[in-house]
Amino acid sequence: MRRVSVESLRTGDRVGRDVHTRPDLPPLLRRGARISDAYRYSLERANITNIWIEDDLSEGIEPLEALSDQTREDAISAIRSVFGEVSGAKGSGTLSQKSIGQMQDIARRVVADICANAHCALALNDLANTDGYTMRHSLGVAVLGIALGLRVIQKYGWVDFRGARQYGELDERLTMLGVGLLLHDIGKLAIPADVLHKRDRLTPEELQAVRAHPETGFEMLKQSGVSAVSRAVVRSHHEKWDGTGYPDRKIGAAIHQFARIGSVADVFDALTSDRSYRAADPPHVGYEYIVSRVGRDFDPEVVDVFRTSVAPHPPGTGVILSDGYCGVVKEVRPGQVNRPIVRLVLDGSGKEIQPVEVDLAAHPQLTIVSAGFDPWARPSAAAGVGSGS
Repeated sequence: MRRVSVESLRTGDRVGRDVHTRPDLPPLLRRGARISDAYRYSLERANITNIWIEDDLSEGIEPLEALSDQTREDAISAIRSVFGEVSGAKGSGTLSQKSIGQMQDIARRVVADICANAHCALALNDLANTDGYTMRHSLGVAVLGIALGLRVIQKYGWVDFRGARQYGELDERLTMLGVGLLLHDIGKLAIPADVLHKRDRLTPEELQAVRAHPETGFEMLKQSGVSAVSRAVVRSHHEKWDGTGYPDRKIGAAIHQFARIGSVADVFDALTSDRSYRAADPPHVGYEYIVSRVGRDFDPEVVDVFRTSVAPHPPGTGVILSDGYCGVVKEVRPGQVNRPIVRLVLDGSGKEIQPVEVDLAAHPQLTIVSAGFDPWARPSAAAGVGSGS
């Protein structure tokens, strides 16, 4: 199975996974369906930019799943319910105990799913299709943030109120982190939709309203019974390591450790998600941005864990190597996220070859120089990349 852009789909391509526009509605396309012009048009109208397909090239390649289907479905349902409650109160009320319980339960289940797959590299390229960026983003940030939090705590510990490093209470700490991440953007529900989804540049007043959402969310949760740790994530996930963030312009370790984790997860998921005003960047672009901003925007400890845990080229990604050969990523392993196993199908001149799998960890002279396209749709793409590049 591999992930391709809708624009590169060919008539007859076989859908690899159900394509949803909303989790509470039947799939737009079901696994096994064959692509037609009508189906391609339906995908474009639904603003779906990428889907999974099955073909000979991708035989045996499976996307890595951070969550079980049931956890993902229940999480989106719970997020929708909680956000609906807040929207109904027009951003002026606090969460009910039922909603708090829902978020805590979902956070525990996400923690359990991630801990069960803690040995895997993080290939976060298909978390969910939902009916709204904020809900999908909330789950995406929670999944990545909890996965990073697990590894940060295992390597560096968590910091208690005295500033001391602790390594215990892992499940409890990750659950509090998860609740904060699930609710990190709840303050955006107080922003008018036309401002939140505006395609043009925001006015100074609109920008100020958007930048107020961490404080708004923090105030919404003050009397709710949500833990102080979770609220710190909500308030401080836009703070930056060098002190140029908001709302409090905190610097370095003065920012809550879990908010620093949330910051990395928030930016990576935002960059790699479709928005109303911009198409998603591929995972490797988000990866490179996070790594490039270490010590400025992001905590070096968190980025240290991120860069060795998150796959810039997840399984199913079309790639071109530095020798011009072209194929698809088959497998990514922990600790070697930049050196995946690649199934090659085209040589440097764009000529089809018998598929061969190359482990980049065993061939240090080879690098990935381009990614995120369909080798079959662009057979000449490799021709312009010589062995000397």
